[in-house]
Amino acid sequence: MRKRILGAAAAVALAAVMAACGGSDVPEDATGQEIYVQLCARCHGSDLRGGTGVALVGEGAESIDKPESYLVQSIYAGIGRMPAFRRTLSDDQILRVAQYIMRQQGR
Repeated sequence: MRKRILGAAAAVALAAVMAACGGSDVPEDATGQEIYVQLCARCHGSDLRGGTGVALVGEGAESIDKPESYLVQSIYAGIGRMPAFRRTLSDDQILRVAQYIMRQQGR
């Protein structure tokens, strides 16, 4: 019984994170910046300096030295508490938002 309650609590927590950091009404032709603003800024901050999610630029931004493939895979499959966006975004949209983040990182 305790395992079921803990499992249900985990499912509710995951749903809350996904609702706070997600959304599915992204136009297919949206720019990386537009996608970031709509889906990522709530957790990673409008300035990409973090909040609920990790910092993507500035002090403490661990992804700044990672290859593009790391960002793409993180967005696609999720990482840590960040939900996966493979069902929300197309591969092209994921690539555009990863490239936007990299430009903000100065790469």
